[in-house]
Amino acid sequence: MNATSRPDTAGVPAPADDARDFVVVDDSGAFSYYPTAQDLLGDFEYVGEASCIIDRSGTSCDLALDRNRHLILGRDHGPVEFHWLRQAVADAWETHPEEHRLRRLPAPTLGALVSGLFETLQLVEGHSPEPGPWTVDIGGLTVRRSTLRDVDQRLATEDQLDGIRVKDPLGHIYRPVRHRRHWFLPNGTGFIVYEEVPAKAQ
Repeated sequence: MNATSRPDTAGVPAPADDARDFVVVDDSGAFSYYPTAQDLLGDFEYVGEASCIIDRSGTSCDLALDRNRHLILGRDHGPVEFHWLRQAVADAWETHPEEHRLRRLPAPTLGALVSGLFETLQLVEGHSPEPGPWTVDIGGLTVRRSTLRDVDQRLATEDQLDGIRVKDPLGHIYRPVRHRRHWFLPNGTGFIVYEEVPAKAQ
């Protein structure tokens, strides 16, 4: 487990398990969001399948077995290590691009990195952490959509994505970029990655 015992002043106190939601890095390096511990435990079959489990405070733990050999959440290991987590995110973008299509700017602190992970994973899965629509600006025409999937469908009809800007319900602005699944296939057969735009470039 990649954790450190140093206090994380950027986080918040960890609530009881029944009130916690989680981000998990699995043994393939992919990140997933789970709204409850029960959802998390039901999705895994063995202890080593989850490389790192993180709650909203940035506290890490792993899977363990109870006396009946049922999966449970293991003991907390303290704050997840910032540099390891940042590199794990970058690796996931490379190895699992279609599952990590919302790409925020580099986070300066562990608290910001963890918060951004929870937000982007929820948004990709259609569970917005804040009410409100997505906004798409296409050549001065503004359209609103309910989910990222709806945004994908709207942009699928656009031949060019240059100059288009997409704002998520939390106010972050992205430029959409088509990502081909294979270099020899046309752009239209791929998917769209959303890269956050720095404030000066918006």
